[in-house]
Amino acid sequence: MQTRQAQADLTAYAMELKKRIIPANAILHDFQLGPGHEGLAQHNPDVVSFHYDGDVHVNVAHEIVGRTVAVKAA
Repeated sequence: MQTRQAQADLTAYAMELKKRIIPANAILHDFQLGPGHEGLAQHNPDVVSFHYDGDVHVNVAHEIVGRTVAVKAA
């Protein structure tokens, strides 16, 4: 798990698939690549999940990873 910081606005989806814009400089907690959070499909290794503003958010890795930087690794 990592803590990462958004370097640009990010599009992500809450677990109920509600689209949300995560603002630049936001801190993303419990950042995981692959099926890490409960409720995610176990067969898709190209998904990232993270906590932001009290909710779990997801998106495909190529939309998020290159637009964030690690600020703390567990």
